[in-house]
Amino acid sequence: MKPDAPSPKRRRWWRWLFDLTVIALVLAAGFGFWAWKERVLLVNAVLLRLGGDVRVQITALEWEDGALHVREVSTLHVPLAQRVASVSHLEWRPSWRDLSAGNLGGFKVEGATVDVPLAWFQPAPSQPAVAAAGASRRWRLEFVDLAEAKVVVRDAAWKPLFSMFVTQKVEALEIGGLNSPSFQTIVTDLRQAEWGGKPVFNDAHFEMVMSKDHLDLKHGSLRGGSIDLAWLTEISPALAAQLPPLTGGMQWEWEGRDLSLSSTGLTAGGTHEVRLKNLRLQLADDAGAVTADKVDLKVSQDSSGLWHVQNGLLMKPQVHWTPKLEALLLPKEESTSKAVWKVLVDALEVKEGTVALSATELSPVVGHFGWNTRLAALEITPSGVKSAAKQQLEITEVSMRWGRKENSLQHPPFFQLKALKAELVPDKLLDAWQVESLVMKKPHLELTPENGPWFDKIVSEPVKPPPSPAEAPVWKRLQFDHLSIQEGSMSLAMQLAERVEASTRFEVSTEEATQHLRVAGLSVRIPKRANLPVLSLESVEAVATLPEMWRTRRVESLKLAGGQIEVGDALMTLFNGPSAVVEKKMEVTAERWTAKKIEVEKLGVTLMSIAPGLPPVRFDVTFSANETPLDLDGLAENVEPQRIVLTRLRIPSPHEPLRTVAEMDVIEVTYTLDGLLHRRIDRVEIVSPLLYVGEDLFWYVESYRKFMKGESPKPDATAGPPPPPKPAAPGWRVDTLAVTDGRLLLAPKGVPLKGFSKPFPFSFTSKLESGQLDAVFDIPTDDYTLEELKIQFRGMKGQVRFNLPMKDRDNNLTETFTVQQLRWKELHLEKAHLSVTYDVNGIYGAFGGEAYGGYVNGAFNIYLDEVFTWDGWVSGVDVKLGPVTRVLFPGYLLLEGAAEGKLIATGNKNELYQADGEFKNRSRGKFRIQALNDMISELPPVMKGDIADQIARIGLETLRDFEYDSIDGKARFYGREGRGHLRLTGPHGARKLDINVYDHRWKEEPRKTDTADAVE
Repeated sequence: MKPDAPSPKRRRWWRWLFDLTVIALVLAAGFGFWAWKERVLLVNAVLLRLGGDVRVQITALEWEDGALHVREVSTLHVPLAQRVASVSHLEWRPSWRDLSAGNLGGFKVEGATVDVPLAWFQPAPSQPAVAAAGASRRWRLEFVDLAEAKVVVRDAAWKPLFSMFVTQKVEALEIGGLNSPSFQTIVTDLRQAEWGGKPVFNDAHFEMVMSKDHLDLKHGSLRGGSIDLAWLTEISPALAAQLPPLTGGMQWEWEGRDLSLSSTGLTAGGTHEVRLKNLRLQLADDAGAVTADKVDLKVSQDSSGLWHVQNGLLMKPQVHWTPKLEALLLPKEESTSKAVWKVLVDALEVKEGTVALSATELSPVVGHFGWNTRLAALEITPSGVKSAAKQQLEITEVSMRWGRKENSLQHPPFFQLKALKAELVPDKLLDAWQVESLVMKKPHLELTPENGPWFDKIVSEPVKPPPSPAEAPVWKRLQFDHLSIQEGSMSLAMQLAERVEASTRFEVSTEEATQHLRVAGLSVRIPKRANLPVLSLESVEAVATLPEMWRTRRVESLKLAGGQIEVGDALMTLFNGPSAVVEKKMEVTAERWTAKKIEVEKLGVTLMSIAPGLPPVRFDVTFSANETPLDLDGLAENVEPQRIVLTRLRIPSPHEPLRTVAEMDVIEVTYTLDGLLHRRIDRVEIVSPLLYVGEDLFWYVESYRKFMKGESPKPDATAGPPPPPKPAAPGWRVDTLAVTDGRLLLAPKGVPLKGFSKPFPFSFTSKLESGQLDAVFDIPTDDYTLEELKIQFRGMKGQVRFNLPMKDRDNNLTETFTVQQLRWKELHLEKAHLSVTYDVNGIYGAFGGEAYGGYVNGAFNIYLDEVFTWDGWVSGVDVKLGPVTRVLFPGYLLLEGAAEGKLIATGNKNELYQADGEFKNRSRGKFRIQALNDMISELPPVMKGDIADQIARIGLETLRDFEYDSIDGKARFYGREGRGHLRLTGPHGARKLDINVYDHRWKEEPRKTDTADAVE
C-alpha cells in the first residue's frame, strides 16, 4: 500500500458528504421550485406576519431580465379598513456583486397610489432614542425611479382633503445606520395638487443634490399655486388656534435655484423668484385687510449671507387699516426678541397702491390715499434703514377726515392732496435731516369746527408761553434741497367772539437754497357781520431757509403787496371776551419771530364805522422796516408813523340822508400800524369843517350814543322786540384831535337859519377817548346881522362846548357869547351876553345886557317841530322909556322916565299865539301922545273960533301931555289883535286909557276879542 493513499474511512466520509450535498441540492431545488411556484402565497404570508396593522398583498412576482417584478401590490390598514396604498408594478434590479456591502441595486415603481389619513402627518410625541438591532447597517440604492403616483390625504370621515401626482427619481440613496439618509440627486415632479377639491398648484419641479451633509436645491419651481388660509384650520387646528384669525389666500408661483442646507442650517439661500396674484389677508371678524393684485419678487443670498431683494414689483397693494389690524401688526407689548437680521433691497417698486384708514388708537383720522414708491440699494435692519442711494415715494389722491368727532364724517375732508413726490437719501435724512426733493400738488386744508377739534382749546386754556421742548419735532429739523408746493389752498373757520372764515391760495418754491412762500387771494370774512372780507391780501411772499427758520425764528424777508383790511366792528369785536386769549396767544407767538426785512406795498386800509353815517375811509399803506420783530409792538418801533390826507367827507343825517350833519374838506391823519390794529390814531387834523347845528346833528348824536352801546339806531316796531345789543367794539381813540378854520352853521331842519347864513368860525384841540369827545370851540370876534329880524350883533365872540355822545338832555352843544352891542332896529343893548344850548328837541337861549340906564335880560326856547313853535320872555329894570318909545312908537307915543316891566309870549314861525306884557314906572315922568298934534292943528288958534272949538283944543292938549307920578300898563295879544290899558296918576289928576288893536288887513269882519276882556 502506498503511504500517501487515502484511507477507506476517509473515502467513505467524502462519499457521504457528496451524497448529502446532492440530496440537499435536490431538496433545495425541489423546495425552491415549490417556493417559486408558490412565491405569491409565501410573500403574502410573510407580509401578513410582519405588517402589523398594515396588510400588504401582491398578486404577481416575476423575475425577468435580471430583475424582480412585483405587480399589483396593495396595502390595507386594518383598523381603518381602508386601502392606504397600491402599486401596479414594482421592479427591483439588484446589484449582486455589491449586495454583501449593502448595495440593494435599484427600484422602479409604477402606478403607485397613496391614500392615507391626515392624522398620520400630525407630529408624534417625542420618544427616547433607542438603537435598533442592526442599526449600524447602512443600505444603498443606486436609483429609485417613481413613475407618476397619486397621493391622497383624507380627513377623519375619509373624505379627500388633499391630492396630487408625484414623479420622482433618486440616485445613490443611502438609508439606515447612525447617519441621516443621503442621496446624490433627487428629481421630483408634482402636479395637480388639490385641497378640498380646489387646486393648490398645477405643477412643481425640484432638482436636489446631496453632498456629504449638504443638501443643494439646484433648481425648483412651482406653477399655478393657490393658498386658502381656511385650509390651515383643517390641516392643524392647534396651530390655527395659535395664529391670528385671518382669512384669505393667493395664487402664487415660485422658481428657485442654488439653495444649500446643512446640519447647521442654511448655508446658501440661492436665488428665488416669487410671483403672487390676488393676495388677500383679512381678519376673520373685521374689515381690516391687506390685498395686492400682483407681487413679483426676486430674492437671493450672497456669499456673505446677506439677503437681497434683487427685483420687486407690487401692483395695486391695498391696506384697509382698522383698530384690530393695528393691534395685530403693532402690539403694545414691546418685543423681547433681539434677533439680528439684515435685508438689502436692490430694487423694489410699488405701483398703484392704496391705503384706507379708519380711526384707531394711534391714528384719529379716516381717509384714503394712493401711493407708489421706488427703492434701490436700501438696507433694512431691526434698527432702521440705511442707504446712500436716492429713494422715491409718490402719494396721490389724499383725503383725510377727523374720525373722533361726532358727525365729522359728514363734512368735507380737512386735508386733500392731489399728488406728492418725495426723493430722499436715507443716510442724509438720518444724519442731517436732509430731503433731496419734496413736491406737493394741489394740497387743500379745510379746518372748521364741524370737521375737527382744531381750535377747541383756543379759549379754554390759559395763555402762557409753551415750554421749550428738549428736542424739536422732526418736521422742524428737515432741510430741503428742493421744496415745491403747487396750487395749494386753505380754508378755515374758527369761533372767536363770532365765527371767522378765511381762505387763501399758496405756493412754495426753492430758489438758491432758500424757500419762498407765496400767498395769494387771502380773504378773511365774518359772515354775520359783513358779506365782504374784512381782510384780504393780494399777495404775500415770505423768504426763509429751512430748518434755520424754526431754530432762529427768523425770516429773511416778508413782503405784502395789495389787498384790503377793514378796521371796524366786524374785525375788532372778534377779540372781546374770552376769545381775547387768541390775540394774546398770537402776540406771545409773534414775539419770538423777527424779519430781516419787511415790506408793505399799497395795502388798502378801510376804517369802518369811525362814526355813524360817516362813509368808510380808505387809504393805502406803504412802509418797510429792517431787522424788526414781527409782533405789533416791535413793528411799531421800527416803522415810521404814516400820514394820509382824506378829502371831501360828508356825514349825512341818520333820518334824512339828503341833509347834512357835517362836511369836512380836508382831514390829515397821522397813525402807526400798531395804533390802527388797536383802534388808536396818533393825530387827526380837520381843516375847514362845516358843522350844521340842528335836529339832524342831535339825531346823529343819539345815533352815535346807540352806536357806542351796540344798539340798533332805528328799531322797527313791526319786527317784534328789539334784539339784544351786539358785542360792542372799543371806541376809537385819537390822541390829538385838532380842528382849524371850522365853521358852525345854525341850520334847523337842515336849512341855514336866515340871518345866520354866515357860519360861526371856530377851532379847537382835544382828544377822543374810546369814542368820547369833549371839546370847546372858540368863536372869534365878529359882527353878525339877522336881516329879516333887523337884529345886529356887534363885536360878538364866544365859545361852544360840545360832548359826544351826549351826557344828558341839556348838555350836548352849548354856545356862550359876549356881545359889545346887540341892536334891534334903533334899540340896543350894551355889554350883552348870549347863551344858546342845542339838543334834539330845540334851541334854548338866555341873554342879558345894559340898556338905557338899566338892565335887560330874557330867555327863549325854539322847538324844532314842523312850525318851529317858540316861547320866551324879556324883562327890564330901570330902563329909560324915552329912547324906547321913540323907536317903538315914533310920532305916536312918548313916555319919559324910568320903568320896569316884562313880556311873556308864545307862538310859531307863522303867528303869535299869545303875548302878555306889563310895566310900571320907577320914577316920575311925562306921558305924551304925539299922534294928537294933527287933530289939534286943524282947530282954530287959541282964543279964536267958537267956544266948542276952544273946549276941544283944551281937552286934546290936556290929553296929549300929562305928567305922572305913577304909571302901570298891561296888555294881552292873540295873533295880530289885542287889548290893553294904561293908568297914569299925577299932580293934575289921573288918566286911564283903554287900547284895542285890530288887524284891518282882514277882509271879513274883525272877530271879537272877548278873551281880552279879562285884562284889567
